[in-house]
Amino acid sequence: MVVRKVKVEIEDDRGNHYTFSITHPISRDKVIQFIDLVEMMSGPEKAEAFKAAGEIYQPPKPKFKKIIELIREKFPLTWFSSSDVQLAYEEKFKEPISLSTVSTYLGRYCDKGLLVRRGPSNMLKYKLNVEAVIEGR
Repeated sequence: MVVRKVKVEIEDDRGNHYTFSITHPISRDKVIQFIDLVEMMSGPEKAEAFKAAGEIYQPPKPKFKKIIELIREKFPLTWFSSSDVQLAYEEKFKEPISLSTVSTYLGRYCDKGLLVRRGPSNMLKYKLNVEAVIEGR
């Protein structure tokens, strides 16, 4: 069982250091109480900045989700190769991804029925499974 914990360290304008932890279960009420505490200790203007930063932050999507969204965007009706996906991924997300990772994910999408593939193993081509798109998978 994974224990979830959020730890925040704050330094006020007088040089005092504060460390706060919220442990599992992390609820909305606990986070609101924490923000109230920060506001009391550091003044309302700093707490507002903290709230704004919390609203903007979104955890990064896993590569597995990024790739299928990229395929739906760039290759909705056409056949493509793992190299095509690798190039499009690196262009869009500005981060490297290995060809073996792309190939592994494409194979998993095929196993789930999201993609169809054809061709010999050294020249595989993939395409979105139209039936899966219609069903909303």
